[in-house]
Amino acid sequence: MVKMTREITPDEIATYNIAGVVLLKGILDISAVNVVRRSIDTALNSLEQSKSGYDLSAITAAAENNDTDCLKADSEGQHDIAAIVDHIKNSGERFLYDSSQNAGTGRFLLDTAVSSRLREFNRFVRRGAGPEIAAALLQSNKVNFFGDQVFLKEPGTRERTAFHQDASYFEIEGDQCCVLWIPTDPVSLEHGAMMYVRGSHSDGRLYQPNVFISQTPLPGAEGELLPDIEGHLEDYDVVHFDTEPGDVLVHHYRTVHGTGGNTSRYQVRRAASLRYCGDDIRIKRRPWAPKQLHHSNELKEGMPLGGTDFPVVWRAQENASP
Repeated sequence: MVKMTREITPDEIATYNIAGVVLLKGILDISAVNVVRRSIDTALNSLEQSKSGYDLSAITAAAENNDTDCLKADSEGQHDIAAIVDHIKNSGERFLYDSSQNAGTGRFLLDTAVSSRLREFNRFVRRGAGPEIAAALLQSNKVNFFGDQVFLKEPGTRERTAFHQDASYFEIEGDQCCVLWIPTDPVSLEHGAMMYVRGSHSDGRLYQPNVFISQTPLPGAEGELLPDIEGHLEDYDVVHFDTEPGDVLVHHYRTVHGTGGNTSRYQVRRAASLRYCGDDIRIKRRPWAPKQLHHSNELKEGMPLGGTDFPVVWRAQENASP
């Protein structure tokens, strides 16, 4: 399995630590990008086989049309979609949409734990460049794989991804956790480029997780209420990155981030999100966190990551120079 195409520089490590996000240009070769692209396509073309996969555009359409049968059918997996839609309506919040001439013609799809059902993707997340990238940025003696998601926003996708903080969805605590966002298509603002609030990882705040396509917090979630960043972008140090296949964006799991829809007419936006953890991460139970239906074991609160669900994918002594 091909690893990084180049070394990560001290400046890139410093940027990650200070800003909470860094763009690693050209860190993957085309064969790695192709593995990720194939895996995304395979997963999303068989979305009905996943209990953690969703067509978010179909959900927003069903909510607007009060199609309770559709919402109930989507409530048998990772999330109780019907209850969440009711929760959004009762909160008085709205779905977050971009407006464009072709808005509403595209789909926003996602799937979770793709590596648990696709062998090629599992091999990539464990033996590809991801563990080395995480090790360099986390400065950890070991790296555990924590999880994955894949995303697709077709041209004309109106659904935005609400600004959020990954940490409050994850049942862990500590500092050494990073998220790799791997695009397999050219991405600019009109396609739904990732936007980050620089430095938002460093104040230790834990914000309530939201329902992803609305600012409404998940039912029962604890933490501070995230401000309306979407409506006041000029008040925050928000940065976005145009990316090409081969680039990887890496952010700290407390860095606040979000994206727009895909207002382009022709360009699809596909990306994978890989999560890796270092030495200091411990289990922290959060009752509101999304169910991880693919996990086979339950670690107790305060335990370090390990076992088949969170395998060690990199160790310093095994990768030391001779």
